[in-house]
Amino acid sequence: MDAILIPGVIVLLALAAGAVVYLVRGAPAREQQRLAALSGGAVRDAASVQKVQWRGTADRAPFITLLLRRTSIWDALQLEILQAGWLLRPSELVAIIAGAGLVGAAVGLGATQRWAMILFGLAIGSAIPWIALKLRQSARAKALSAQIPDAMDMLASSLRAGFAFMRGLQLIASQMHPPISEEVRRVVEEVQFGTSMPDALDNLVRRTQDYDLELVIAAVQTQLEIGGNLAEILDNIGDMIRERVKLAGEIAAATAEGRMSAGILLALPFGVAFMMNVVNPGYMDPLFTPGLGHILLALGGGLMLLGSLTIKKLITIDI
Repeated sequence: MDAILIPGVIVLLALAAGAVVYLVRGAPAREQQRLAALSGGAVRDAASVQKVQWRGTADRAPFITLLLRRTSIWDALQLEILQAGWLLRPSELVAIIAGAGLVGAAVGLGATQRWAMILFGLAIGSAIPWIALKLRQSARAKALSAQIPDAMDMLASSLRAGFAFMRGLQLIASQMHPPISEEVRRVVEEVQFGTSMPDALDNLVRRTQDYDLELVIAAVQTQLEIGGNLAEILDNIGDMIRERVKLAGEIAAATAEGRMSAGILLALPFGVAFMMNVVNPGYMDPLFTPGLGHILLALGGGLMLLGSLTIKKLITIDI
């Protein structure tokens, strides 16, 4: 059994790792190609833009693309990827999650050769890319929120200098750092390719889902329709957002210990269970047998969920 199992695990790990590397390694090249194509100014219509963006980068998971495009999952995953700032197709993200799940299942199979640990490894492996995506979204959202006040100052200064609103957006896109420059550049490109300014700004709010940015866009759209001193309004909103960002940082520092405790308490049972199965296989078999074992597992999972929700409630402060 071991003579067949060990080579099989090695082959499975190699295939899954190779698939992940193959899917991810082309992202920087795709980014440079798309930016070069869009900045050249030679392409104007949306169909040509789509052709240029993906030229030379064939879909690495066409079968998954064919399945996902028939459902609403495609748009939902595309929005998740855009919020993280990654350059992947939804099908490629699904393939990466599946590959990571296979790696986790292979590790569980090689470590304990038990179905419970194989399923546990599959779940953990599949969750890792999604967790990385969410962490990237969170970090990008925080960076975006911190840049909004400076962007508002720059836009207000450009309006006072006599520039048009569109020119102010182009200035932000060229002078500031990502992620705010990337999002504003996308707005500028959408307008250049025929989208109306209100629709492009609405798309920006939908992509970022940032409350401060939504407030700014609402004020901008109102002033573009009825007129007024937009520069003064942007200054006031920028000052307010700057104070909110400062207060949010203070709250995050004050609740850091609680968040760390929650993470440790949630990860500890799974880590201990995995190590006990590695050191002493079969020790936790009673928990996976029908009857009392399943009741104890359900009770433990429910208590963990209750504890995590309680800690989240204690450390979550709306500002």
